[in-house]
Amino acid sequence: MRLPKGYLGICHKNSIAFTVPAALEWTHSVLSSGTTLYDWASQHSTKEMLAGRGRVFIFPTAGSTENATHWIVRHYQRGGVLARHLDDRYLVTRTPRPLKELRASVEARSRGIPTPRIIGGAAYRSGVFYRAELVTEYLSDVTDLTSVVFGMNERNMAFCTTALHAAGKLVSLLEKERVAHADLNASNILVNQLGGASSAHVIDLDRCRPLSPAARAPVKLMRRRLERSLRKLEQRYEQPLDEVLWMALRDGYETQPS
Repeated sequence: MRLPKGYLGICHKNSIAFTVPAALEWTHSVLSSGTTLYDWASQHSTKEMLAGRGRVFIFPTAGSTENATHWIVRHYQRGGVLARHLDDRYLVTRTPRPLKELRASVEARSRGIPTPRIIGGAAYRSGVFYRAELVTEYLSDVTDLTSVVFGMNERNMAFCTTALHAAGKLVSLLEKERVAHADLNASNILVNQLGGASSAHVIDLDRCRPLSPAARAPVKLMRRRLERSLRKLEQRYEQPLDEVLWMALRDGYETQPS
């Protein structure tokens, strides 16, 4: 298992895992006990959240990692048609999903893309299939874009406007740094608000590809994906976005990343 610098590998029975050094003892202890990182966190979490297609659990850090006080763990869950047949199972390959996401995340962060640092991950093999989990640093005081724009009966227009503008700037930065996110939707963008302004982070990079300078860039493709997700949410929540909010998003696209 070829890992980026700063990560250590662990093999235990039918599982393989990777972790930062500060979480090595915790990861080894959990896997040695016969449970999974996700199941352990479900019993020790300080907070449970619904995110995307499944629950994520937030729990206090098991070691000292810079200024982080909590970690968050998610279980990989399939979507679409395959979910009906495979649920949370993936075919065994040379590069399991957590490792793909780790490599993409480390490269994206090196290019200045704001995304939470990955702490560790694990894949649990059963026959020709495996199940997997990922642990990242927990960002406090952030909300996914879906909840900001559609999660309240009455919108906070000021926050929605700055959040959508920040999301547009994030897309512009991804384009500039040639980091192609194949599943960029409103739930994969986290925003916070500080001093009347908003900033945005991108998450769920398992379908993300940092491109080489020679590769063809996906011009405006991520913009279309994000806007398509917002259109679907408009219909689901019966809360259409007015022109001011669409303009905030599109103005963000045109803001030059610093």
